[in-house]
Amino acid sequence: MKHNVLLALFLLLGTSSAISAEQRFTVKLANSLSVAREAVPVSVPIDSRLVSQLGGPVLSATVVGDDGALPYQLDDLDDDGIYDELFFLVDMPRKSKQSITVTLSTTGSPATFPSRVYGSLSIRDRSSKNPKHLPITSLTVPASSNPYQYVFPHGPLLESEYVGFRIYCDHRQSVDYYGHRQKQVELPETAFYPSKEQKSNGYGDDVLYTGSTYGCGTMHGWDGTTSVMFQNVRSRTYTLLSSGPLRAIIQTVNKAWRVTESSLPVDVTTRYILCAGHRDVKVEVQFSRPVADLQLSTGVTDIVGSEAITDKKGLRGCWGTACAGNNPKVYDTHTVGLAVCVPREYYRGDAHFTDGKEQLPNQAYVALLSTSTDRLHYWFTATCDLETFGFADSKAWSDYLSEWKRSLLSPVKVEICPQ
Repeated sequence: MKHNVLLALFLLLGTSSAISAEQRFTVKLANSLSVAREAVPVSVPIDSRLVSQLGGPVLSATVVGDDGALPYQLDDLDDDGIYDELFFLVDMPRKSKQSITVTLSTTGSPATFPSRVYGSLSIRDRSSKNPKHLPITSLTVPASSNPYQYVFPHGPLLESEYVGFRIYCDHRQSVDYYGHRQKQVELPETAFYPSKEQKSNGYGDDVLYTGSTYGCGTMHGWDGTTSVMFQNVRSRTYTLLSSGPLRAIIQTVNKAWRVTESSLPVDVTTRYILCAGHRDVKVEVQFSRPVADLQLSTGVTDIVGSEAITDKKGLRGCWGTACAGNNPKVYDTHTVGLAVCVPREYYRGDAHFTDGKEQLPNQAYVALLSTSTDRLHYWFTATCDLETFGFADSKAWSDYLSEWKRSLLSPVKVEICPQ
């Protein structure tokens, strides 16, 4: 009898231990630059080996820095029902180091924090009275179908307190830009189309005409004179991977894309990652094979009469006056700054293209890209004269971009050390 009681207690303790398993890490951060950095993104991968060690999937976490507990989010990026990444933001003073304690647990649920970003994908409801657009998480269409008019508002949305973007659901997949007056998340209310009352109350607006260009930072192919969009594909997929509270992620997948009729098909998976406290988006591109044979490109719309910005080393941008929709009867005219930053290993030079039309020109400042591997990444960013927290002129924008590039290419060092 005594033996049976001890065995039952052992089994109970063993079961309890498995249920409440924890793994603790120290995340060591080092900022080597002599400038302070705010909202530094930090990701801690949760791989299958860690899940196996814990005896089950991670269900909750705590993140503690020098000043106490930090907000975090757990993401399931491969949609298998198991969290595979922990994400948080941390401020770093100039030339500083910091240690963050992370605890992952197989019990509980993720803590709830105020959302500082927004991401959405919706099917349009065309009811004239009180339309209720249907939120969805993913949409796949064959190349013969164009969902542009069926997705609200023409594509998935990303927003932080600083900027808003939408990715058009058609062959262009151009990134359109929504400017802010105040640092706030507002696309849940305006959805890129603020009312007159909302604008009078300090809300932002759609400020960019993208045309048949990159808009602000889309990746296209390149045929030697102009960009090659995603016409020649088998299917297109748009997915909302994460909607906050600290980062929003939109993913597009173009299956069997051919940059030219003679090129081998390739699947292209693109992730757009926008973090709280940021006006820039990181673009991560994964190909289904190495693509040394392909000429690629990114860039920004050349706003008519704009001032070009380039360092001929991967920073490409502009500053000019834009009218969204190219329709001054509907939209106000605004000064807009756009830019992309391409790491040295992918940058192959600058170019420019235009379709030559006088009334509705589609022209762009181009950064040429290539990679011998199956992946690449870069960033894009934007500003406009709506901002009460923005830039006074093109020089201020250009100076900011130089510092932005320096910060991107000298990232905070992150070392993950299990305890």
